[in-house]
Amino acid sequence: MKHFFREIGKFSVTGFWHYLFLRLRGKTILVAGTCRGCGTCCRRISLEGPDGWLRSESTYYQLLRRNPEYQRFALIGKDEQGFLLFSCTWLNEHGACRDHDNRLRLCRRFPESSLLFAGGRLPPGCGYRFVATEPFAKVLQRAKQERDGETGPHP
Repeated sequence: MKHFFREIGKFSVTGFWHYLFLRLRGKTILVAGTCRGCGTCCRRISLEGPDGWLRSESTYYQLLRRNPEYQRFALIGKDEQGFLLFSCTWLNEHGACRDHDNRLRLCRRFPESSLLFAGGRLPPGCGYRFVATEPFAKVLQRAKQERDGETGPHP
């Protein structure tokens, strides 16, 4: 039960309803597109800790003790939902990562659908987009059923 409430805490109210609506329709969120290398996402970052998106400086400092590599993120304020916002200090003069090949796992995985469910948005001009679609397992299962129906015994 504790795990359930921790997971629910990662949703915004709007994001939770969006998630439920998708589930009822049998859809999931797919991240489509490609990075344009503009660095905009690196200038306004929300960080997620073990208990959800960070809302207080004290939780950020706790995260730093476990993940000292997060020192590269400078606190710049809060968003309209109260989530802490950070900017990466590793950007070069062109807005690109100074060590792109060795960037953090968090950076490699951007953007994740959890951003949408937490009420976050992709930066303007981002090459990525969120698309509501059928889960691949569901599409595969339907294709197998169609195939088996076509190749099965005929009367």
